[in-house]
Amino acid sequence: MSFLDLLFPAALGEAEIRVVSPPGQTLSVSFLVKTLAITRKNEFTSVTIPGLSGQPLQFIRGGSRTLSVVLFFDGRATNTDVRQPMTRIAELMRVDPSTHAPPVLSFVWRGESLQCVLESAVEEFRSLFPDGRPSRGRMLVVFRESKTMQQLLQEAALQ
Repeated sequence: MSFLDLLFPAALGEAEIRVVSPPGQTLSVSFLVKTLAITRKNEFTSVTIPGLSGQPLQFIRGGSRTLSVVLFFDGRATNTDVRQPMTRIAELMRVDPSTHAPPVLSFVWRGESLQCVLESAVEEFRSLFPDGRPSRGRMLVVFRESKTMQQLLQEAALQ
């Protein structure tokens, strides 16, 4: 533990990652609350018209939300290697042979949930036990919202 960790301890939140489709496991995770961010972007294109000093924008489509957060793993109290729980999270990116896609997930925190897929995961090991096993780790994960065609059509009121 560093001097700054003693002065400014990180606030940890507890969340669940549930495998929705195909139905499966639920993983409890700790995360650094200050790192949780939800982003949404729209896609536009600019139209070039000769003789004008600017370009009008044309809306193309809305984008899905992304949730990025840093998960925190600490095995010091139980003398456990953090690679195993971190691997369980990273494996959520594997393609399921029955669907030919990674599983659909639900990230649940304080009663709010986001149906999503795990888009990316970056693992960092922060400290080691004397025998070389990682004792603390962080994992930057990005989840992308996943909606069915029916859900999208209902939102657009096209059905």
